[in-house]
Amino acid sequence: MKRILFLITGLLALGTLLYAIAYDTPLLVEFKPKPAPAEPAKREVRIALYDWTENLEVKNAINSYNKTNPDGIEISIMNLSTDAYDDTLNMLMTSGQGPDVFSVDNAWLATYVNKGFLADLSGALRSSSPDRFPEWAREYASSSLFKGGIYFMPSSIETVRLIYNKALFRSAGLDPERPPLTFGEMEEAAERISRAGVGVNKYGFALAAGDSQYSLQTALEISGTYSGVYLYNYRTGRYDLSVYAPWLQMLVHMREAGSLYPGEMLLKRGSALREFADGNIGMLYVTSKDYVKLQEYSPKDDWGVAMPPVTEAGKRGAGALMMIPHSPLVVNAAAGDTKAALKVWSYLQSEEFLTILFRQALALPVVDGILDLPNLSPGIGRFKEFYPTGAESMYPLTPQITDQYDPSTVSVEPRDSGERPRMQLYLQIIAGEKPIMDGLQGETERMNQMLDIAATGYSFRQAEFVYPEFNPARPLAGESLAKQREGQD
Repeated sequence: MKRILFLITGLLALGTLLYAIAYDTPLLVEFKPKPAPAEPAKREVRIALYDWTENLEVKNAINSYNKTNPDGIEISIMNLSTDAYDDTLNMLMTSGQGPDVFSVDNAWLATYVNKGFLADLSGALRSSSPDRFPEWAREYASSSLFKGGIYFMPSSIETVRLIYNKALFRSAGLDPERPPLTFGEMEEAAERISRAGVGVNKYGFALAAGDSQYSLQTALEISGTYSGVYLYNYRTGRYDLSVYAPWLQMLVHMREAGSLYPGEMLLKRGSALREFADGNIGMLYVTSKDYVKLQEYSPKDDWGVAMPPVTEAGKRGAGALMMIPHSPLVVNAAAGDTKAALKVWSYLQSEEFLTILFRQALALPVVDGILDLPNLSPGIGRFKEFYPTGAESMYPLTPQITDQYDPSTVSVEPRDSGERPRMQLYLQIIAGEKPIMDGLQGETERMNQMLDIAATGYSFRQAEFVYPEFNPARPLAGESLAKQREGQD
């Protein structure tokens, strides 16, 4: 029996040895832990955001996205100076070194599309929820100005207000709870504040003309819509700058009376906000995006927020006060990783991220009911005074003209090249270098000539920008001439 067992054991050992030799298998199996799967290579997406990236909560949100997104995307922030953002961005884009995802001023959108700088987002929007954006935003983005593609989609707006220093109102014998309602009252208040502030460098009103596009478009052109006037006549499809004669006359009078903060031609927006916070300026036009910067400067005096004054008492509310889209987010057509850039664009347009911007008073989103959310961050509760009201509205898009239609023109200056002559004219009038009506009439004629050239030499339909029944009190209620014709066909 033992001999049989010994024989069987020997045969088994021999068989195992032969198997190991034949199949190159070790007799003793080594158990080694499996190597950890390699992390996916990081996909860098460079972003530039006009005025959000210094906020701690925004930085935290981006850091969290970098750690948690499943696609290995790493967002890196390009810190472009706010004061020179447009200038720097234009130079980067024309040199092929632009960010992958960035915010761009509304005035530059058509130019960037014409030069092929922007990626078409139509596919990305179809796969998401385009209906979360308001109808006006979808129509704005699909205008013929933008060559039939969708290159952006507005998700936030800016509002315009007049802010005023209540302490300076009191010192001038003015009612601090009654801001000026008309140009006449504003001119009088500015003069009284300046007279009371002689010797202590207090001035009634400031115009940050060093940022001409910002100051003049906000204080003059946008605020004028509350009086029912605008440089573009939607009913006729023509320009008419004569409507701004009363406002410019008011500024000329302020300058002559010494109630305008000195050095207005060089005064930048940030400096004007700081001087207001320090109690040296009585009144200043601002937009909702200025609120955070003003809070950073910690105003020393109590201050108020009001709707812009109107030309005369009977004009108050003659038109809805214009709201403007916050600088839209776009994707660079030359982005190194377009799919990753589109994912980042979608995240920055998400309810999650827009809610963070809103709670930090950095944006007024018009999607997902975010404006109805309570609990703003401590210290910025007065942001509510900048919320859009029933007296405000978006306006139809206007044609963009002049230099922008020349494909060989690449401007690197921090302004919309097509608007420079108009801004320069306003400044010359305020400085007393040109008669008001002569200057406005001459620029009106020039702009209408350029409009005619643009309509014949560029691919946009002029009828899309004519609204025969336009009502400034309800700017979005009417139909364009183009839509009326479509309805008749």
